[in-house]
Amino acid sequence: MDLRKDLFKVFGSNVITLAVGIVSGLVIPSFLSLDQYAYFKTFTLYLGYVGILHFGLADGLFIKYGGSYEDEVDKSLLKGEHHFFLVFQFIISIAIIITSFFIDDKILLAFSLSIIPFNLLTFYKFFYQAIGKFDIYSKILIFPPIVMLIANLAVIFIFKIENYWLFIIIRLFAYTSIFLILEYNFYKLTKSVDTTVDFEEIKSIFNIGFFIMLGNLSSIAFYSIDRWFVKLALTTSDFAFYSFAMSMMAMINIFINSITKVFYPYLSRNSNDKILQKLKSYFIIIASFASSSYFLFSFIVNNFIPKHIPALNIIAIIFAGFPALITIKALYVNLYKVRKSDKLYVKTVFSMLLISVILNFIALTVFGNNIAIAIATTISFYIWFYFSSRHFETLFVSLKEVLYLVIFVVLFIYSSNLVSLLVGTIVFSVGLLILVFGFYKSEFMGLINEFKNKGDL
Repeated sequence: MDLRKDLFKVFGSNVITLAVGIVSGLVIPSFLSLDQYAYFKTFTLYLGYVGILHFGLADGLFIKYGGSYEDEVDKSLLKGEHHFFLVFQFIISIAIIITSFFIDDKILLAFSLSIIPFNLLTFYKFFYQAIGKFDIYSKILIFPPIVMLIANLAVIFIFKIENYWLFIIIRLFAYTSIFLILEYNFYKLTKSVDTTVDFEEIKSIFNIGFFIMLGNLSSIAFYSIDRWFVKLALTTSDFAFYSFAMSMMAMINIFINSITKVFYPYLSRNSNDKILQKLKSYFIIIASFASSSYFLFSFIVNNFIPKHIPALNIIAIIFAGFPALITIKALYVNLYKVRKSDKLYVKTVFSMLLISVILNFIALTVFGNNIAIAIATTISFYIWFYFSSRHFETLFVSLKEVLYLVIFVVLFIYSSNLVSLLVGTIVFSVGLLILVFGFYKSEFMGLINEFKNKGDL
């Protein structure tokens, strides 16, 4: 397994996404006031749920056309499915627009305007990915981030207009412009064919995709439920600080998602017990070092974005959950897919969502602050880490892992919360190296060799 080549290839394709993440995570919050930033993050929180509003239709189409070649596709049926999808999303958009006027929520109105372009982009992205047209697929992925990156930087450094609505409009423009381009191309491709709307076929597609959508919805809710508790129960400033902390995690998630994409095909081809055990150790090690990014963020915030210093207390807790989080996303979730355990995955995510809701509710009721919610969220990561290990016999949590993770969490919390930044950086760096060599020396050296020698797992 050529880890170095594959990871660098995926990281390279995510450079623009990472650049947008840096602008959204560090530059925009330093530019906007706390209230303005909180409103902007409310919009992005809403936007995280836009994908569920096609109710699995896009997922079902992806499965239907998966593995097909372009010349095998019945363009008449595809045109009918596209038209149905567009009308369906239009009706949902109208319903939410009416709701936004009824409750006088301008951010919800902006969200409603994102439904058609965002979900039709998903339609095109899934279709071109399914039939192997990766040249178009890659353009769909890269166009919106480039537009947002250029426009956001222009607003901040050239026009210097401090208004969160501009950043919302930029997002809407980025998605809408590529949507219109794709619509025009689709029109040219299908204008000579009749439109066939097969409602029985569409019903079948819904039946296939709806279950997948439930799993996606549960996963989205699990990773965002803490922000909903903060937004609905605490102050605007609390939500701004918590959202900023989550933006820092989102930047590391770009790294996590890259790892996930690299390892999925390898797990699909070969997932014997020794490889799974080795991968789990690798992910724990990688995640432990990823947690050290806290100290870099702390330096940046303290010196360049001081108004967000309170968010460091949240980051200092939530980053302690990286070993569990990366293992869940890169290993467990991929294994559910590889082993076709969709129902077990959905059941697991639902269970973890329920546990997270209970923990966050207790944290809010007893302590009433975002620090407690961050602790509850981190605990929920480790509960999921343990819970899913029971579904894969060779990955059950061992005493070695328990001891390592307990010491790691204590070391990280002490280094990030109880001493100065310089001392904490030194203590954590030295302590982590000792910890890794004490528990995972052979695995750590093996991981280095994967990069150094292009070894196979």
